[in-house]
Amino acid sequence: MKLVVIPGLNGNDQLCQDFLASLNSDVLFIPLPEDCAQDHQTLAANIAPQLPDESFILLVESYAGSIAPYLNVMPDIPLKGIIFFVSLLAMPSKTLLELPKLIRAETLMKLPFAEQQLKSKYLNNDATPEQVKHVRKVVENIPHSILQQRAEALKQLRSFPKQPETTVAFVEATQDKVLNQRAKDSIAKVYPGARKYSMEGSHFLFYTKPKQSAALVDTIIKELTN
Repeated sequence: MKLVVIPGLNGNDQLCQDFLASLNSDVLFIPLPEDCAQDHQTLAANIAPQLPDESFILLVESYAGSIAPYLNVMPDIPLKGIIFFVSLLAMPSKTLLELPKLIRAETLMKLPFAEQQLKSKYLNNDATPEQVKHVRKVVENIPHSILQQRAEALKQLRSFPKQPETTVAFVEATQDKVLNQRAKDSIAKVYPGARKYSMEGSHFLFYTKPKQSAALVDTIIKELTN
């Protein structure tokens, strides 16, 4: 069974390369397009032509979670299950989403406390100094207009099309300080039958615990397809 992976807010593979390499599945990685509007419905429409013709499991991380419900209702897409990984279907902290309006990411990341905040608050001290610097660089490199649009898209999350019967699982990070409780609970509200899995760590599990994340995803795929 092919696994299609769509990444989170940064939109590329810079925080999940080791995770992708550790998977035992046949993987198709689809980055978030930047040449279109960044709301989740438009992103879904641009991603749909890249999806395989054969049956696949869809894995959506973080920001990409709200793309899945739009792909799930499209006709003639052989989607057999969805894995939401530290993901969301409702607005997270509004205060966090207002930051791109107030300051550019590259400016914020140059402030004296930036790396310490990344390390302690968002990476839960799970990352090495080199990893913290890499996350900082990845955040700095998100085009400001793209970051603004994606933050606005998260603020606009309200409802989704009625979902067909779908096999769904979601993974929560036990110490996720990016997603608030409303965001964490949102997947089960849209998919009441979804299977929940917990994993120790921060919101950046793909990056800080790639092998453990891959092992869990491999296990979930077996359970979803049996």
